[in-house]
Amino acid sequence: MGRRPGRSLVAVNLLVGRWSGADPESLEFALGLLVAESEWPEARIRVRTEPLALACRTCGGTFEPPELDLACPACASTDVEVTRGKDVCLESIEIDEDG
Repeated sequence: MGRRPGRSLVAVNLLVGRWSGADPESLEFALGLLVAESEWPEARIRVRTEPLALACRTCGGTFEPPELDLACPACASTDVEVTRGKDVCLESIEIDEDG
């Protein structure tokens, strides 16, 4: 943004997986402190939580487990792989072209 004068940061949008190890509220708070001290103190930090999704290696089924129950609902196997919900990603940034 420094290379293109006249733009301002409006928002940073993050996706935080339920099993990423990151606490969405803490991340939003910490990044909010950094933004408050930046050139764009009005910018918003938005954090969206991604649910956990698993794939069963035994029967091939996919599911979103309830809390602490990782067994496949179709076959009861616990041989599962996390397919979604383990990452922290920058989804997008919003920029005001007029500054």
